[in-house]
Amino acid sequence: MPSALDFAGSRIALRGATLIALALAGGCATAPSGPQVLAAWTQLGPAGTVALRAIVPAGVNCPSADIDAALVPMAPRAPATPPGEPLPAARDNKAFAPRFAVASCELTLPPTAHDLRIGGLALPLPKAANRRIVVVGDTGCRIKVPANGSGDPIQDCANPSAWPWPRIAAAAARTRPDLVLHVGDYHYREYCDAPATCRPVVEKGFVVGYGWPGWNADFFTPATPLLAVAPWIFVRGNHENCDRAGEGWMRFLSPLAYRPCGDQKYKTASRSVFGNNMSADAYRVDLDDALSLVVADNAGHEDYRPVGATPGDVKLFERTLAVLDATPATRRLWFVSHRPIWYDLLAAASQPNAFQTVLRKGWSDKLQLAFGGHQHAFETINFAAGADAVDHPTGRPAQVIVGGGGTQLEALDPDSSLYEGNTGVGGKERARPDGRLYDGVAAASGLLLNRYSFLLLERDGDGWNGTVLDPDGLPITRCRLEGGHKEFVCAFPGR
Repeated sequence: MPSALDFAGSRIALRGATLIALALAGGCATAPSGPQVLAAWTQLGPAGTVALRAIVPAGVNCPSADIDAALVPMAPRAPATPPGEPLPAARDNKAFAPRFAVASCELTLPPTAHDLRIGGLALPLPKAANRRIVVVGDTGCRIKVPANGSGDPIQDCANPSAWPWPRIAAAAARTRPDLVLHVGDYHYREYCDAPATCRPVVEKGFVVGYGWPGWNADFFTPATPLLAVAPWIFVRGNHENCDRAGEGWMRFLSPLAYRPCGDQKYKTASRSVFGNNMSADAYRVDLDDALSLVVADNAGHEDYRPVGATPGDVKLFERTLAVLDATPATRRLWFVSHRPIWYDLLAAASQPNAFQTVLRKGWSDKLQLAFGGHQHAFETINFAAGADAVDHPTGRPAQVIVGGGGTQLEALDPDSSLYEGNTGVGGKERARPDGRLYDGVAAASGLLLNRYSFLLLERDGDGWNGTVLDPDGLPITRCRLEGGHKEFVCAFPGR
């Protein structure tokens, strides 16, 4: 029998779909013609491809795209799931075969496309040179309460201060970026099974679950204004592993052709790990004529285990990161993955892990800057040029963690080493490194901010200006990446 959460999810999913349809029609005198489209966007992928993706209700045909005044039908990507009881194997595994009363559609766009529309709605196409880039990550609303055990705190998805992702998406859209880079963790509304603890979730009508209502509420509805203004690069987060929200990832956002996730169960022997998670090979996106971004999928890597505990992952990373070998030495490289190369929540005893070990291969000559998420804070880490001369003779890349996009901050998590409940607001923030070792090396400079935020990068001559912005788009601090240097310098903000 459907639960109160199911009914609440259905009501809000319908309302969310209506809001998306209205948003897509924004600025038009009439609603888009043709099939009902619940969401539409463009994304950059492997080998320079640009994909148009769309989501339609079950039973509705994929729409046609108007490309330079020529109608081209979109192809089905993933069908809606048939209604009915879950498969027997899924009865104790909420992440396996969740229901999707929507289908996804796709179309690879020609590189010559200049104008793209669906039902009269103009959609963004990539620029030859990306000069304004929004970076955001870890955006979902955290609801993960098991039937036995205390579970995680429940984030108030209805409170724009407690869950500011809708505000952040709207503020980021107002910056009019050329490109949006999301470093992963789109879906956090996993389950809520403890009746007493979950009463507020039911009373407030929060959507919970791995199917379309959860994905719609957690990502697509709030992201609507930002999807409309720029193409995206989607990085897979660990919350999009197959034992969590992986089925939605594969249907909607993955650069790979759609394949359904297998029956993997979180925190069991069948859990998702790097070798069974349908991990995509890293791919290169050229941001201009001299700078490229390498997008890596390390979501399934258990980076908290030292390399000796996951030796098979070394070979897998060598294969999946092969694009780094194929990149011309003349190109400057930025690197992005969900799990950062180094971060404060990674114990020194677990380093080097397989990911760090493989990234010592000599690719650091090409790597200037690395982006990550996973840690729900904003952090920069810069190393002295000769700090790791054996493995990184030209210096380690600078690293920027952009993980304050809406998911409960580390500052609010009692289980985090960055929890501020005992120190007061800002008590764990840092204007400079604290001396800890990142894979055996201390950082020379960098800051840590426990604040909801996103990053805007703007090209300026041979370098980039960065602005860390709050959920309403107001500056928190400003940063600079100079030319080919491997240092992302930010001023520590006053309060």
